[in-house]
Amino acid sequence: MEHLEDLFVEGALKLAKKELDEALKIFNQILELDPNYIRALEARAAIYLYKGDLDAAEADLNKAISLEPDKYRLYFRLGQVFYRRKDLDKAMELFTRAIDLNPMYAAAYMARSQVLRDKGLEEAADLELDKAVAVQRELAKANKIIDFA
Repeated sequence: MEHLEDLFVEGALKLAKKELDEALKIFNQILELDPNYIRALEARAAIYLYKGDLDAAEADLNKAISLEPDKYRLYFRLGQVFYRRKDLDKAMELFTRAIDLNPMYAAAYMARSQVLRDKGLEEAADLELDKAVAVQRELAKANKIIDFA
């Protein structure tokens, strides 16, 4: 397992540098060794999303969700897939699921704001953006308390 973790870190560094093909090779290698390595499934899905391979991203995310149904980021990423497909209702449902699992996940509020804006619901979109800002503010306060306690 330690070997897989080392490989994951290497792949994550490649991904952070936008060396997508190299990162993809590493995550594929991890998943050959352990097909249920959720973090590698999520990372590979992010690469597929970035490259526009929405079907492959969806497949990895659905598998990861089946293994760990309470991981909020997986629903957020799957929402991104459906947003890119212009399925705004499904995207909204998935972003909302991410928030249900983690009410302090600002990115999901921002994503919901964008969906609402795309639907022409400007006031509702602004409210979602306000929620994202409020969440960020609360997290910053919490971090300040932790950092200076």
